[in-house]
Amino acid sequence: MYWYRDLYFDKKYIHHINRLKYKIEHGKAHKGVYLINLPKREGALLELIPSILLQQSRYPRESLCIIGMGKSRGQALELMRQIIDTVYHEQGNFDIASYLQIEQKPIPGEEVMQT
Repeated sequence: MYWYRDLYFDKKYIHHINRLKYKIEHGKAHKGVYLINLPKREGALLELIPSILLQQSRYPRESLCIIGMGKSRGQALELMRQIIDTVYHEQGNFDIASYLQIEQKPIPGEEVMQT
């Protein structure tokens, strides 16, 4: 799991961010906390993941690139909208990874064969 260095979150609603990140990384997620993931799939902008989902042992945590966190689903969706709006107004496109300067590496085993 990779945490973006300038994590997007609302300081008014989320306190003790480092403690919360530690708990999420170790499978002690908080009910109601949603994570904003930068997916590696081509054409996908952002992905919303309930943190409680990460308690499942088979969930692929290694491939997650968390760029934001919301205390509720509504707050996380609003944060996603703000991120997408900012990227579009600054760059004129929806390439969030390049705007955040995150290198997207392909997931092993998910290479697409071209004919």
